[in-house]
Amino acid sequence: MPLEDATIGMIAIGIGGISNGSFPAPSKRISRWKWEHIWVIYSFCAMGLLPISIAAFYNHGLILSILRNNVTTATKVSGFGLLFGLGSVLFGISLVRLGIAITNALVSGVIIFLGSLGPLMIGTAHIDFRHLVWLISGLALLVVSLAFCAGASLSRDRVRSPSSTGFQSVAAPFIAVFIAVAAGTLSSFLNVGFAFGTGLALAAKSQGCPSQLAALTIWVPALFGGLILNMGYPIYLLLRDKSWSLLFEGSHCGGYWLRSALMGFLWFSAILLYGYGASMMGSTGPVYGWALGSGSSILTSNTWGAIAGEWKGSGLRPKFLMLLSTALLLGSFVVLALKRAPS
Repeated sequence: MPLEDATIGMIAIGIGGISNGSFPAPSKRISRWKWEHIWVIYSFCAMGLLPISIAAFYNHGLILSILRNNVTTATKVSGFGLLFGLGSVLFGISLVRLGIAITNALVSGVIIFLGSLGPLMIGTAHIDFRHLVWLISGLALLVVSLAFCAGASLSRDRVRSPSSTGFQSVAAPFIAVFIAVAAGTLSSFLNVGFAFGTGLALAAKSQGCPSQLAALTIWVPALFGGLILNMGYPIYLLLRDKSWSLLFEGSHCGGYWLRSALMGFLWFSAILLYGYGASMMGSTGPVYGWALGSGSSILTSNTWGAIAGEWKGSGLRPKFLMLLSTALLLGSFVVLALKRAPS
């Protein structure tokens, strides 16, 4: 793999990480809608409308032909997407409970760990022992950073609610952290699905599809699997609470729709850039590219969290723990990026 291609791939993934870390930001101060109103629009745009529209605009016949000729692979990729969908729903719930900075740090950290190892475990990527040691070292730094991130969350909540002593008050932060870790674990299957479906993208390239769009042959079935739960659960909540009308009431609803759709655009842009960048990095792209993109996402989300004032009134200790967690994540990113195995 030429160095220039790998560099272009890393830059694309880094920009995608910034987009991914920014996608929750438009949801801030949408005060008259509940989580499910925002998430149903975001999911429809990010996992349904955008990938299918771009695929149809480019060459829907080519992409459909590749998927029809590789039904087994496409079905398995969609299954990985279904697992990712459950993780994504849990991520949305965590976002409400923990805020942008903590949720993205915890979820993205777990995603880096499992998502990077996933392609190695299923045999779609291979690295030698020396690079494996460096990979594990970088991921070990990440695990330590997760502990500090969780500690920052718990410390922040205790400072803000020092008088809460009931079981629910004590258990709630731990439950929120557990949900975030589960979200990261399940969400990592999106990268496993991407690695598993690389043959689909290669088939698209061999038939003239440009590198920037070849990964759509993976993302269309993967995100369709994710769409099932990401739209299904919010729709269930809207039906249960009979709150559909809020989507169309008030002068604010147009702006809320636009901001929720913008979330979908930012997230899908990140996915599209990651698919392109990982393919440019070669066979180890899904291993190291996944870590690079998630690290960029964490740093971006931490910045947004600070801008949004999520740490105001929390005291010095939680802020110090979060800064330490971020520093360790950055150190992990440096180790993984500098010691990337050649393709």
